[in-house]
Amino acid sequence: MIHHHLNDEMILAYAAGALSVGHALVVASHLEICPHCAARLADAEAIGGAMLDDCDESAVSDDLFATMMRSLDDPDMEYTEASVPADRSMVKTAGKVHVPALLASVIGDDFDAIRWRTAGPGIKQFVLPLEGTEGETVRLLKLSPGFVTPEHSHHGSEMTLVLKGSFSDDTGRYRVGDIQDADDDVHHQPIADTDEECICLAVTDAPLEFKGVITRLLQPIIGI
Repeated sequence: MIHHHLNDEMILAYAAGALSVGHALVVASHLEICPHCAARLADAEAIGGAMLDDCDESAVSDDLFATMMRSLDDPDMEYTEASVPADRSMVKTAGKVHVPALLASVIGDDFDAIRWRTAGPGIKQFVLPLEGTEGETVRLLKLSPGFVTPEHSHHGSEMTLVLKGSFSDDTGRYRVGDIQDADDDVHHQPIADTDEECICLAVTDAPLEFKGVITRLLQPIIGI
């Protein structure tokens, strides 16, 4: 069961094709395995299309975005989850953890075949070869069971999608399919909290701000 979903702004930005390459990849990967958000996207596209059909092209109001968001927040809105695929958050392909299709087009369909780079004891990473906006980095992170990430905050935003295992921090627990959207107000220290490794897909638009002296000194080397 997925508990942490995309916010309305991210759904609408994706529907409008307004996301950066990295954020679009993370959002698309979440949408593939989250029927709830896939249904919200379908509704957003339907609402947007209906609104545009009812408007003269030259008379689109400045609050169209806000109006769409209010529609998505409507408690009477019934998401059409029956029209989207069944929950695939725990799907495995040929005995392997499922890799979302768009991500697989970049890295292949087998996490074990990736040439992981050790970033420190208990953590490995693979930076995806994508040409995103300036400052944006998309990477896969693999955390050993029980690994505690260095305490950090953010100079910008960090969106993380869990693909295997889970992690916890002060904001909650994040399992397969869950999204964590952290900004410069979030100060945390995620922990891989199961007896299996935790693999996440993450996009950042600025370097993290580590609190420990040693970690800050190593940051230019490990590239996080």
